[in-house]
Amino acid sequence: MRRSVILITLLVFNFFIFYGIKEFNKVIIDNDMMVYFKEKPVVIETEKVEFLDVVVEEYNKEKIENIIAKMDKYFNKTPLEGYGEYIVKTAAYKGVDPYLIGGIILESTTCKYDCTILFKECNNVYMEKGEPGCFGGSYKKYDKIDDSILDLVLNIRKNFEDSKEQTPVKIYKHFNKNSSWAFKVNKYIEILKRVK
Repeated sequence: MRRSVILITLLVFNFFIFYGIKEFNKVIIDNDMMVYFKEKPVVIETEKVEFLDVVVEEYNKEKIENIIAKMDKYFNKTPLEGYGEYIVKTAAYKGVDPYLIGGIILESTTCKYDCTILFKECNNVYMEKGEPGCFGGSYKKYDKIDDSILDLVLNIRKNFEDSKEQTPVKIYKHFNKNSSWAFKVNKYIEILKRVK
């Protein structure tokens, strides 16, 4: 028992060092979900994540506020307006690159120009298949955009735990895409990183 506690403690410590998450007071481990917070506890349900009070200061040595500001600016005057904070905090919280999530969403929804019908009518940000089907088809219909974003983050986290594997070139086959999809996602990632 003591050995497993020490092992868990070492794993959690290494996780924080590896992902660059700083300034935390407590860690709760429950059902394979980790919560980092400074002051207020966070409630996590399986289907929903509410954690806007969670403080994740940095991701890959870049301040979270800077990443949020870049996404908010790029998403301005699109149907994704206002989702920058949720995308960034959800991704960083789960140890997934926020720029990767943003790039996948922009490529899949084409919302910088005119959003896909799948996004407009079914809140599906990355062409996820599942039940209930959108328009009776195989693509999943979500009640809220937030749920689709969370599914995308959890999908990548589950299938690509190592952050070095979380690149468009490494994941495109998992999403049944081709190398041109990876190229487009990379293009959006670079655009998002360069937003001033």
